[in-house]
Amino acid sequence: MDTRILETFLLVAESGGLSSAASILGVPQSQVSRHVKQLEDACGAALLYRHGRGVRLTMAGERMRDTVRPLLTQLQDALENAAEQDRKPAGPVDLALSPSFIRAVGLRLVDAMAAEYPDVRLRLVSGNSRYVYEWVLHAQVDIGVLSDVGMSSQLLLEELGFARAVLAAHPDFPMPPEGGTPPDLSNVPLRLPSPGQGLRRQIDLWAARHGITLNVAYEIDDIDVTKEIIATGRAAAIVSRLSIHRELADGSVIERSLGADFRVRTVLATARNRPITPAMKVTIHML
Repeated sequence: MDTRILETFLLVAESGGLSSAASILGVPQSQVSRHVKQLEDACGAALLYRHGRGVRLTMAGERMRDTVRPLLTQLQDALENAAEQDRKPAGPVDLALSPSFIRAVGLRLVDAMAAEYPDVRLRLVSGNSRYVYEWVLHAQVDIGVLSDVGMSSQLLLEELGFARAVLAAHPDFPMPPEGGTPPDLSNVPLRLPSPGQGLRRQIDLWAARHGITLNVAYEIDDIDVTKEIIATGRAAAIVSRLSIHRELADGSVIERSLGADFRVRTVLATARNRPITPAMKVTIHML
């Protein structure tokens, strides 16, 4: 069987629809439907239940998805490994990182790649998570590292880890008392990300879940301006702890916990419909 049929079915299963799979693959929806029908004919069972809002997997479809995914991964790895010895990683890799992540690991990553893979030209760009997502999706960069807060599954996402979200402020700022989880923020002027940012959506959901009213003084996305707001005592800020780890270490910023349930997942993103080159592969491994 043509592996493209299996790949098409898996993409339909993971993207949630025939039209979205066709858009990702850049082919007519009729071709996607034909591939699914060929697979259904081959296995003798309906794999999709079609309804007004799209499709969902039947029980047979779920079993097929769970079987096909590891098989295709193994096949891709086998094809790549067959010629691995003859392919030396080389060429450009455009990598987009969130501002907090690039401050934490950017320079170390550049140095490590230069030492280990001198023929790979690593090019870094920084942007907020929603921009990184769009850049990867539209092939403006090869790899993205961003905060995953419920974005669409049109990209392949690999979890890198979690960072706690905390309330950060200047040491002289009147912070809520220690021990309150979540803390009382009703009288605390806050700098928050702008509406539409992934972290802002997560902050709003967290506040609603705990019945907290947020006193929004500033809506600013830039991390350097945010740190200036903190340093001048204008407001406190809800940020990823990763973005202020240096300031916490030197004592110029203090923090308050927002609770163990408030964490931001950092993921590595690549496009589903573009191959991963040897240079990208070693960059991902280094990350």
